[in-house]
Order: sequence, then structure tokens, then C-alpha cells
Amino acid sequence: MISMRLLRSGFLAAATGLAAALALAPGAAHAAPFPVTTDVNQAVADHYFSPATEAPAGSNRWDCRDDQGRDPVILLHATAMNQSANWAYLAPTLANAGYCVFSTTYGQASWSGNTGGLGNKERAAGQVASFLDRVLAAAGASKVDLVGHSQGGAIAQLVTQLPGRAAQVDTIVSLSATHQGTSRVGSITDRLPARAPGEADWGPRHPTIRYVNFATRFDKISTPYRVTLMPPGPNVTNTLVQDVCPASKIGHVGMAYSPTVAALVRNALDPTHPVPVVCGSDYPL
Repeated sequence: MISMRLLRSGFLAAATGLAAALALAPGAAHAAPFPVTTDVNQAVADHYFSPATEAPAGSNRWDCRDDQGRDPVILLHATAMNQSANWAYLAPTLANAGYCVFSTTYGQASWSGNTGGLGNKERAAGQVASFLDRVLAAAGASKVDLVGHSQGGAIAQLVTQLPGRAAQVDTIVSLSATHQGTSRVGSITDRLPARAPGEADWGPRHPTIRYVNFATRFDKISTPYRVTLMPPGPNVTNTLVQDVCPASKIGHVGMAYSPTVAALVRNALDPTHPVPVVCGSDYPL
């Protein structure tokens, strides 16, 4: 007679083998999570000089379908960055939460190589609009959500000023993006070729779009930090990280690599299914 111990051992071995097979199977529902990092220095060191076409983990899965029917999410990087370095944390974090995440490197100048966010803003908006079309076609969706860090938030708004584009966007989430006035650091104003962070007028807001803006009191790039908030409106939500986590010293760059901000972003993208927001140590620059 086979002992219960052997039966249990055989069952566990079979179950383990089945789980491994499922994890390796194409399109497996419970695949291993995408790797995430909150280490800004490591993310930049690993990916800053990567090809502009290199997507961060979890991003640009062109056969992705969101089981909850949420909009695909397009991530737009900051000035003098690329998609892979800027979104090494948020892209896999959203993908692990079931979102269909997409990203692109936009706004390369003739002299900037694989680094984006340094060219003409209007041309960059056109590049993102073309990418948006590709995402909609692949996802079979009618609208997207845009998440922009620093200049990426401005480019998101510029995209919606192009004919017909506002109707393709549900929500714009901005992380330390300049929305009012001019960003200054000491006596230097709009010091980069992209003039970002900086230029005040990104065009009118649209009543059909939700605008969710996250700012930090310790921003040293988009300054003063109040320029990263919008005037109040029925479709505008402004949140200062320190109003959520009073002890936070998070800086401009750190906004894209923060578990606290990531939870706030998830709640902005899907307010009907909020996740806990945990305060912790964040990158201070």
C-alpha cells in the first residue's frame, strides 16, 4: 500500500511541475513578475546609454490585454532621458499590476544620440501621437492614459492640442511637470534646448480629460514646486506628496522611482480599485 507521505510527495512534485510548465507557457496567466528597481543610480547606470528603442521591463508587450478593461498606459520620460532609464521602476510595477504599459523615447535632437527630450517639442508631440496610434491599434482600444515625468507631462498636454487627439486620452498623470509660469533654478531659466521644464503655455485643458498632478515640496528642477500644479478645476486633482507623507524628502528625479508615487499613480489610473499608499524612503534629488 502506498503511504500517505508518498502520496503527498507525489502530489507536491506533480503540482510543482505543473506550475513550472504554466509559468513557462506562452501567455501564461501567472507568469513571473517583471523586475523592478527603486535604485535611481543603478537604473541610470544600467540604461542611460541603452538604445533609444530599448523598452523597460514590462513595457511594449504588443499582444497585451488588460483583464480589467482599463486603458493602455503610455509613459513619457523626462528631459535628457530615455524610456528604459526613466521607467525602470514604474513600467514593471504597473505591468505587474496587470496594466498594459507602453513607452517610447521621444524628442531626440540631431546631436543627442539615444537621449530623448532634447529636441523640438512640437515635433516630439507628433512622434508621441504616432506612437499613440500604434498603441490603440495593437490594444484594440479607443483611448489611452498618459503618464509623464517632468517634460513628459508637458508633451502629454501638447499631444492633446493636436487635432482629434484630446478624444483619444482619458487621463493625464503628471509627475513634477511644469504647468504654470516658468521653472527657474537660481538665475537660470529654461536652460535646456527643449526649454523643459519651463515654458508656461502648453495649451488649453480639455473638459473630457482628467488631469492628475503630483508634486514634491523638495523639487529642485521644476521650481518653485507650485509651477507643477494646475489651477483648480472640476477635472483637475493636485496632490503634494508631503500632504500624503509629511516626512517625505523626495526630489524631482525620485518621483519616477518611488513606491509611494507609484501607488498614487495607480489610484489615479484606477480610482475605483485603490491600493494602499505606503510612506517610505525616497530619492532626494
